Amino acid sequence: MITFFQQTIEYFLIIVGIAILIPAVFAWLISYLTNHAGSAIISRFGTGFYLFISSIGVVIHELSHLLLALFFGHHIENFRLLQIPKNGQVGFVTHSSNPKNLWQAFGNLLIGFAPMIGNSLAIYYLTLWLQPGIFVFKVTFNWSLLVWFLISFSLALGIGLSHEDFQNSLQGLWPALLILLTIALIFKIINKISINQLLVISEKEISFFALALIIALIELIIAKIISAI
Repeated sequence: MITFFQQTIEYFLIIVGIAILIPAVFAWLISYLTNHAGSAIISRFGTGFYLFISSIGVVIHELSHLLLALFFGHHIENFRLLQIPKNGQVGFVTHSSNPKNLWQAFGNLLIGFAPMIGNSLAIYYLTLWLQPGIFVFKVTFNWSLLVWFLISFSLALGIGLSHEDFQNSLQGLWPALLILLTIALIFKIINKISINQLLVISEKEISFFALALIIALIELIIAKIISAI
C-alpha cells in the first residue's frame, strides 16, 4: 500500500512538472526577456514599429488564448487578435467561465499559458520547415534563414505573458492539481505509462521551450544593441 502511494506521488510530481512547473518557469523567463526587448524596441522606434514586427507573434498569442478558451467551454465575450495599442494592449481575449465547473476552472491554467504553447509550437514547426539543421546546431545560409529569423523574432516577441495572463492561470491551479492527481492515479492503476517515459517527455518539453528561450535572449541582445546606437 505504501509503495502504491509513493509511486502515485512520483507520477503526480512528474506530471505537475510537465503540465505546470516547466511551462511556468520558461514562461516567466521568456516573458522577462521579450518584455524587456519590446520595451527597448518601443523606446527606440515607437509603438508603430513594434506592432509591425511583432504582429505575427501577437496574432498567434491571442489566437492561442481564444482556441483554448473555446476548447474548455468558456464564454467568449470579446477579442481582438491585433489592434492599435490601447491601454498598453495590442490584442486581447476576454472570456468567462463557471467557477463550479471543474473542467472550465482547470482551463484557466492552460488558457493563461496558451501563448507559451502556441507561439513555441509555431517557432518549432517553422524551424523544422525552414531551418531543421538548427536542431543539430547547423545553420543553412540562404533566403530561408532570413525568413525564419524574421518570423521567429516576431513569434518570440508574442510569447511574453502579461500580468493578467499569470493571474488568470493561478485561478485554475487548484482544479488543475486535483485533475493531475487523478491522472497520476489512473496512470499508476493501468500501469501502461512508466515514470521513465514521463521523464523522457519532460526532457523533450524542456528542449522544445529552450529554442524559444534562446531566440528571446538573442532578440533582447539585438534590441539592447540597437537601442544604444
